[in-house]
Amino acid sequence: NTEGTRRRMGTIPGAVLLSSYDEFSLAELGADRGRQLVFYCANEQCDASHLAAERARKSGFSHVAVLPAGIAGWVKSGQRVDTYPKPN
Repeated sequence: NTEGTRRRMGTIPGAVLLSSYDEFSLAELGADRGRQLVFYCANEQCDASHLAAERARKSGFSHVAVLPAGIAGWVKSGQRVDTYPKPN
C-alpha cells in the first residue's frame, strides 16, 4: 500500500510493510517457512499482494494466503487497525 493509503486507512495490527511487492528481501518474511503469512493490498483492484504471495510460496513458505479485499475490506468490516505512522 502507498503511504497515503496507510495514513488514510491504517494497517492491520502486526502487519509488516515489505520494501517492495516483487523485489523484497526474503529475510523480511522471517526464517520460519512454516509460519502463516497473509498478504494484502489496498483493495480488490490491486494484485501486488497476489504477486508477493506467489513469490513467498515459490521460496518455500507453506502457509501463504491473500486477503483479497485488502485494507479497504478490513476497515469496511469493522476490524481494528493500527494508525500509520505508529506513534512513538
